[in-house]
Amino acid sequence: KIDNPAYKGEWSPKQIANPNYEEGVQLAAYDTAMLGFELWIVNNGTIFDNILVTDDIEYAKAQGEKLWRPVAKAEKEVKEQWDKENKPADEDVGSGMDEED
Repeated sequence: KIDNPAYKGEWSPKQIANPNYEEGVQLAAYDTAMLGFELWIVNNGTIFDNILVTDDIEYAKAQGEKLWRPVAKAEKEVKEQWDKENKPADEDVGSGMDEED
């Protein structure tokens, strides 16, 4: 390490008073709520529906029980059946070398 004679310490931004600042003022309010998101699906057959955005955990749990619980078991059974029917054939792939070699 080399000493820097011009070093003035850790940099911190200047705090400049804003004459237009108003304490507690809501900067934006919207009549409609919209949400956009990008969803990357890793596994084939993944389905997303009934997307809920809320800050109320109890409401979210109630909606989960109302909307998700009734179909979850059936969806799982259909997925397992599809996986079973579409499972790649097990091929016995050796090293490619004969035992005599």
